[in-house]
Amino acid sequence: MGDSLAFHLLFIIFGVALPLLISGTELYGIVRHRPKARALARTWSKALVILFVVGAVSGTVISLQFNLFWPRFLEFINKPVGLAFALEGTFFMIEAVFLSVYMLSWDRFKPFYHWLCSVPVVIGSMGSAVFITTVNAFMNQPRGFLLGQDGNPIESNTFQAMFNPATYTTVVHSILAYITACAFVFLSIYIWLYLKKKHKADRPWFKQVIVALAIVGLVFGILTAIVGDQSGKYLAKHEPYKLAAAEGLMETQRNAPLTIGGIVKDGEIKYGIEIPSLLSFLAANNFGAEVKGLNEFPEDERPSLVVHYFFDGMVLCGILIVLIPSLFLGLLVFKKRRAAYSKPMLIALMSCGVLAVFATMFGWLLTELGRQPYIVHGYLKVADALTTNQAVIKFGFIFPLFFLTLLVLAVVILRKTMNHQAVRDVDA
Repeated sequence: MGDSLAFHLLFIIFGVALPLLISGTELYGIVRHRPKARALARTWSKALVILFVVGAVSGTVISLQFNLFWPRFLEFINKPVGLAFALEGTFFMIEAVFLSVYMLSWDRFKPFYHWLCSVPVVIGSMGSAVFITTVNAFMNQPRGFLLGQDGNPIESNTFQAMFNPATYTTVVHSILAYITACAFVFLSIYIWLYLKKKHKADRPWFKQVIVALAIVGLVFGILTAIVGDQSGKYLAKHEPYKLAAAEGLMETQRNAPLTIGGIVKDGEIKYGIEIPSLLSFLAANNFGAEVKGLNEFPEDERPSLVVHYFFDGMVLCGILIVLIPSLFLGLLVFKKRRAAYSKPMLIALMSCGVLAVFATMFGWLLTELGRQPYIVHGYLKVADALTTNQAVIKFGFIFPLFFLTLLVLAVVILRKTMNHQAVRDVDA
């Protein structure tokens, strides 16, 4: 299941963020009378169709897996947040319908009217992401229901269940991370094209695209970091067990230190670098604030300290994807163009694509594993939600093989479909 969700997340990143980038690029081309920008949006839209189809297939398979592997989980959440699944499907349908219209009308509608067709695509992609993420927020902070004698929710308030204390930070932080990762992945692709000798004639145009994507990635990277700081304060207030596990903090204390690095060994984090009082500041903007330790919680309800690795990885990747493009753009601002477009600088900038995807992955691993052993915190444990049908579980190996095959096909089709000659042939 973890393999399947990690694979699907790759396509969620592009399915949510790429429509926004395409729409923004096309609108820029229309307003500024830049045919190349519209041609670039058209090239990206071809990639979107492929990624959208693969994402839809993987999402359908994951729905099948939920029904096969997690029947108790679906039974539990159906009443409080079942509407969120329906709304996610509705927005997905809106995106699918208008994406078809958008792709078929490039040469049929006037530019502005064609751009208007992209707006429902963006709304559909964002809406589906918002409502499916509210389900995850509910899993972290279940609200809006009473438990019946059979252990299932009754008298549900769907609004309270979907829009609980976790919703804002989970939804906003994840969507901003998707946009950041998408921008940096496309930035990496264009740097790779720029460095290839056979694309030497396209380098002036590629430079413009690289700068634009670096700016977009940096802006959304900073916004992601700001909301990430708010997420840390949310954890300290509402999910202190997750924050304590992420930092290996066992005892409740004031002036709590932030632990960087180290390894998890014998139930604690060893060899890490401790910065005094910094965790208290991150948790409450107060160096003397009290932060709860894991010993405040029952031993059988504590998440594994392994989430410390994901927390550190997320923060490290997040810092790098802000610092590297800042250095690149700073060199351009101070007229150091040779240094900015040097091979080492471009390779460092190209790494931001991988770093941004890993930051997103690490963030979700922290969110999900930090809730363990619960699948719905405080109410339903993972072990109780999993099917008892061993034949179904043994059958599960087929899904990673399926997704691996799907990934290879997606990459092959993308390479054959993407054609930047169309952009080159448009007059600047």
